Amino acid sequence: MKKAWVTQVNFYKLFNIYVSIIFFIFLIGCKAEKTVVEETLPIPEQAIEKFTIIQTDEGKLKIIMDAESAVIDESGNIAHVRLPSIKFYNKGDYVSTLVAESADVNMKTHDIKCIGKCVISSAKNECVQTTNLIYDAGKDLIYSNNDVRITRPRGTIYGASFKSDTKFDRIIIKNQRTVID
Repeated sequence: MKKAWVTQVNFYKLFNIYVSIIFFIFLIGCKAEKTVVEETLPIPEQAIEKFTIIQTDEGKLKIIMDAESAVIDESGNIAHVRLPSIKFYNKGDYVSTLVAESADVNMKTHDIKCIGKCVISSAKNECVQTTNLIYDAGKDLIYSNNDVRITRPRGTIYGASFKSDTKFDRIIIKNQRTVID
């Protein structure tokens, strides 16, 4: 009779040891944290709130750009701006305003690469809507290779891409279709 009791005690001891080991492994598994390696972004050389650029040509206004904020990368001469509003002037006279979600401004060439949704309103009561627009300062051209919608008092023009000067005197639209209101 004693022998059966010893076997039963050994079974309970082994059972308790196995349960304890499993519980311990479970606790270790729950508390183990995965090591996450995060990419460290470069620290900007300058971060500016309420950023403004004014550009003149022969003493007359050419561009006034206001932005919510800017991060200046001096090594690449690029200003990364958020929510820019860019007013274009021709010989000091206002011609149009470009508003975008964000933009990269080349501080040497003054070229502007707008990212995301872009809306341009002209002094001629025209409105251009597109995405990812580029302003080439050397040629005084605005262009986008994405779908475009130009709303004028006479109707609406849709196209696959467009190119224009800042005054909207010369507009080239590819694959255009016009809706007369």
